[in-house]
Amino acid sequence: MSGLYDAIMSWAADSEYIDVEHVWPLGIGLTVVLISFADVRALNHLLASLDEFTELRHLVVMALKGVGAGMIAHIAYSTSEISFRSRQTLQNEERALLILLVVGVGAGLLVDVIIPRMVEPFPFVVVQTTGLLLVAGMWYLHLLIENWNLSNEWPHLLSGLFIAFGPYIPNLV
Repeated sequence: MSGLYDAIMSWAADSEYIDVEHVWPLGIGLTVVLISFADVRALNHLLASLDEFTELRHLVVMALKGVGAGMIAHIAYSTSEISFRSRQTLQNEERALLILLVVGVGAGLLVDVIIPRMVEPFPFVVVQTTGLLLVAGMWYLHLLIENWNLSNEWPHLLSGLFIAFGPYIPNLV
């Protein structure tokens, strides 16, 4: 495992885009994967014990809801060609209100119903939701920043995926 770590760190050091500090979250993600592979009861209990802090659990789920709502709002009100065409067809206030209601109900369903139901079955809700938050947050930044480059952010995305889905990797192998 140390050879893999050394290879990743040298790749990051050689890159003109990635600082070595950006690779450190991969250690957390790989730790979650290793804990899942080792299947040591004490380590699994350690990850699950974070779920007992209900405030922390609610905080990470609320943060994921906020990122989801922000992404919906950004997509709904972006200045794309489709939104310009839809604005031109909104000749009256009734149509505009109808579209706002549909977008609002859709965003509300995603935020208040779908996201909590999606993360509650996780074996380690706090840890895995934090990983999803990292991936969704990076995707949201991609929506907000035009010149976003995957070669800059791959360590964060990969570590978020490892954190979110690491406990399921032993089932796939």
